[in-house]
Amino acid sequence: MNSQQPLVTILINNYNYSNYIAEAIESALNQTYPNTEVIVVDDGSTDNSREIIANYKDTIIPLYKENGGQASAINAGFALSKGQIVCLLDSDDVWMPEKVAKVVEMFNTYPKVAVVYHKVKNIDVARKEFGIPWPPYKPIRGNIAQKVAKTGGWWPFPPSTGLSFSREFLSKVMNVPEQEYRICADTYLADLSPFCGDVVGIEEALSLYRVHGSNNWSNNTEEDAHTNRILQYHETRASVLNRMLQNLGMNLKVSLAHHWPYQMIQYKQGKRKSLLSLTMLAVQNPWEPRLSSKLKTLTLLWFGGRTGARI
Repeated sequence: MNSQQPLVTILINNYNYSNYIAEAIESALNQTYPNTEVIVVDDGSTDNSREIIANYKDTIIPLYKENGGQASAINAGFALSKGQIVCLLDSDDVWMPEKVAKVVEMFNTYPKVAVVYHKVKNIDVARKEFGIPWPPYKPIRGNIAQKVAKTGGWWPFPPSTGLSFSREFLSKVMNVPEQEYRICADTYLADLSPFCGDVVGIEEALSLYRVHGSNNWSNNTEEDAHTNRILQYHETRASVLNRMLQNLGMNLKVSLAHHWPYQMIQYKQGKRKSLLSLTMLAVQNPWEPRLSSKLKTLTLLWFGGRTGARI
């Protein structure tokens, strides 16, 4: 960073989340870190989101656009931004007050960092916490490009509310492809970041990730359709990642044959019959150093059947 207190862009993207947008904006404005700009991109909402956003007047930078998907919203917001660090915040999520301050501390400590991430807590509509914070692994810190290449592009990052990127990195890889990433646009950036700089994780859960009936990704009542959607999503990500690595002049290529979540889903669907390669992927998981957790995964894999193994 050029300064110990660099300008931080808080980029909020919104589509029809009028029930939650105010709480997200408030959490951005109430950060303990002083040097921020809050950009709120409304992606063609048809509810009263825009009225709520307008109430914040000059405390935020609003941008109203036609609906084009999450990638187009992030691209438009980034084009307006000036921060040396860009923190993503979905409009149905909430930040802890010290989130930006702790993210900046990591950027100041690790000069080669491309992405800083932290754990997130799951909450329901009533803001009740449930489950364990994600990612459930120890924080990653350093250059992990080769590890990510060997795991098919997979590394355990949180949803967008837990991701912050350096402007230097973003300037190399923007814009987010809008056709492929109408939703989950943050994954494009998270997939590329380990190949463009250090990855630095924070142990604390500094965001609340709201799970509700309107989540664009998780809201799917047909299990088979949702599973096929996830498989296609991984295939698209691998294709885009390999294309971008080539465009960046990197002699690296990822393969879904080494991608644990993708291969595990295929096994659950009955598309893989051999457990040997899955066993090797589980044993070689570089993100899980605990032998007890690996043994638990293997037990579920071998004795839990196709419905018992966990990803």
